[in-house]
Amino acid sequence: MKVNLPPNPISDWTDVADLQRRLSEAVDGLNQMASDVGMAKHILEYDSDRKKQALSRAMMPPLAGGESAAKAEAQARSSELYGKELDVLGKEHAQACQVVNEFECLKLQWETARSLLSMQRETIKNL
Repeated sequence: MKVNLPPNPISDWTDVADLQRRLSEAVDGLNQMASDVGMAKHILEYDSDRKKQALSRAMMPPLAGGESAAKAEAQARSSELYGKELDVLGKEHAQACQVVNEFECLKLQWETARSLLSMQRETIKNL
């Protein structure tokens, strides 16, 4: 069965202008997010160390009270202080993931606009 598709519309200067605008907006967005992305990557990179530091802070009172390291760790993991710190670290981790994902999305928008502009350039060459 043959499907009749509508003909492809002919692109004009407005398509190129729109792509250039989208490319420029993506670049602006990437530049604006640079410092946030740096901090987000730092948080993600050192997430494990930050959790270990929170655990060691929670272990300090039991260790100071003469408990063994194993018992101090068990008490620290069940402590309210450690739970609150993990909640804060979890929220920071989630926010960092969101920033990195938004940055990746902007990179994809930039790459798409760049690719479409290249296709428009090649189309014009072939005319």
